[in-house]
Amino acid sequence: MAYKLRKLLWPLLGMLALSIALQAASLVAVLEIEERVFRNRQAAAAAASLYDTAEQFENATYLALVGLAASDWEMLLRQRTAAQALSERFTALSGEMSRVYGPGNGGVLPPESIQDPEVYGALTALVGLWDKAKAVHVRVLRSENRSLKNNPDLEEFRAASRSLSEAARDVAGLLQHRSRDELWLLGRVQRVIPVGTFLLTIVLFGFVIKRIFLPFVASTEELEQSEAALRWARDELELRVIERTDELARANEALRHAHDDLEVRVKERTQELKDTQRRSVELARQAGMAELATNVLHNVGNVLNSINTSATILGERLRALRLPSLLKLAGLLEEHRADLGTFMTGDERGRRLPEFLGKLGENLSAERDEMLAMTAALHRHVEHIRTIVELQQGYAMSSSLVEAVSLEELIEDAIRINGAALGRHGVSLERHIVPLPRLMVDKHKLLQIVLNLISNAKYALNDNPPGERRLTVKVERPTEELVRVQVCDNGMGIAPELLTKIFQHGFTTRKEGHGFGLHSCAIAARSMEGSLEAHSDGPGKGATFTLVLPFRPETGAERVSA
Repeated sequence: MAYKLRKLLWPLLGMLALSIALQAASLVAVLEIEERVFRNRQAAAAAASLYDTAEQFENATYLALVGLAASDWEMLLRQRTAAQALSERFTALSGEMSRVYGPGNGGVLPPESIQDPEVYGALTALVGLWDKAKAVHVRVLRSENRSLKNNPDLEEFRAASRSLSEAARDVAGLLQHRSRDELWLLGRVQRVIPVGTFLLTIVLFGFVIKRIFLPFVASTEELEQSEAALRWARDELELRVIERTDELARANEALRHAHDDLEVRVKERTQELKDTQRRSVELARQAGMAELATNVLHNVGNVLNSINTSATILGERLRALRLPSLLKLAGLLEEHRADLGTFMTGDERGRRLPEFLGKLGENLSAERDEMLAMTAALHRHVEHIRTIVELQQGYAMSSSLVEAVSLEELIEDAIRINGAALGRHGVSLERHIVPLPRLMVDKHKLLQIVLNLISNAKYALNDNPPGERRLTVKVERPTEELVRVQVCDNGMGIAPELLTKIFQHGFTTRKEGHGFGLHSCAIAARSMEGSLEAHSDGPGKGATFTLVLPFRPETGAERVSA
C-alpha cells in the first residue's frame, strides 16, 4: 500500500505544481495588463496635453505676430517666451511617450524592440508635424510681412497647426482605444482564473478519489484477507519450526559426535603428515647429497680418465726408452776393456762412441723431463681428486638444511669440482661476483643448481672452436630483497620454443642426457622460495640461466649458534 501511495505521489505533486504555476502565471499576467492599462492612461493624458500644447502654441504665435504688427515689443517678447516654454513642454512630453512606446536610448535599438509600432508611428508623425509647425513659426516671426491677412506664411502656420492638433487628437484616441482593449483583456483574464482554478481542483479531486481513495478501500479489504492468511501461515510456520528445531537438536548431537571423531582423525592425520614431511625433507636432503655425489663422481671420473691417459702415455714412454742401445754399448766396452784406448782411437766405432753417448744423454734427458712433467700432471690430477672428495665430504657433513653460506665460496667450490672438465675442454672462465654477506640457504640444493648449470654450459660450448669457448658466472643483488646468480655461455643457444620445455621432467637435448638435471634444479629453486629461468636469443647465440633467491643475510643469533 505504501508503495502504491509513493507511486501516486508524483502525479499528485505534479498537478499541485501545475495549479501553483497557473495561479502564478495568471497573477503575473494580471499585473502586467494592469501596468499596461495604467501606462496607456498616462499616455492618453499626455497626448491630450500635447493637443492643448499645440493649441496654446498656435495662439501664442498668433499673439506674438499681433504684437509684432502693433510694434508692441513687450507683448511680442512675452508671447515668444510662452511659445518657447510650450515648445519645450511639447518636446518633453513627446520624448517621454517615444521612450515608453519606442525602442528608447535615442532610437539606437533594433525595430523589434518597439513596444507598440502603431502608437510609435503615430508619435513619430506627430513629432514631424511639430517640427514643421515650429519651423513655420520661426519663419512667420522673422518675415517682413506683418499683416494678419493675406499672409502666406501665417496661412501655412495655421495649416500646420491644424494638422498637428488633429495628429495629437488621433494619438490620444489611439491610446484610449488601447486602454479599452487592455481593460477588456484584464476582465477576461480575471474571469478565467477562477474558472481554471475550479476545473483544476475538480480534476485533482477526481484523481484523488479514483487513484487513491477507491484503491485504498480495495486494499483495505485485501489487507484483511492477507492478515487472515498470514495468521494461518504463521501458525503453520511455528509448527514447522518446532519440528525443525527437534530435528536440528538431534542432528546437532550427531554432529558433535562426528566432530569429536573428526578431531581425533585430524590429529592422527596431522601427525602422519608431519612424519611424512620429515621423511620428505630427509629424502630431499639425501637426493641433494646424491646429486652432489653424482657430480663429484662424474668429475672424479673425468680426472681418472686424465690419470689413465697420462699413465698410459708414461708407460709407452718408459717402454720407448733407448735402453737396448745403452746395453749394447756397455757390452762393446766390456769387450774392449783390455785395449780400450786403442779401441777409442783406432776403431771407427770407438771414435764415434763419445758422439753417440752425447746424443743418448740428450735423448734420455728429454725423456726424463717429459716423464717428470707427466708425473707432475698425475700428481695434480690426484690432488684434484683429493680436493673434490674433501669438498664432497665437507658438504656431506653439514648438519642443517638451511645454514649460513658464503655465496662466493660456494661458487668457487662448484668451479673447482668442474675445473678438470673445464680445463680439458679449453673453456675460459670469467667471474663477476659482488661481495655479499653470508646468506641463509640450503647449501646442498644451491650447490646442486650451480654445479648443474656450469656442467650444462660446458656441454653447450663443445661445438665452438677452441679459443672461443667462454663461460661467465655473475653474482649481483638487483634489489634489496633479492640476490641473483647467472651462468652465461656463448655456446649452441636454445630455440625459443624450448625455453620452457627444458625444465620439464625427462626433456633433454643431449643424446646421453636423462632430462632430470634442470627439472630437479627448478624444483630445488622453488623449494628455496626462488626461481630458475633461461634466456637465449636463439640457436648459436649462447644462453643465460638465472637463479633468483630471497636475500636473507646471516643474523647475529645465527652466528652465535654456529
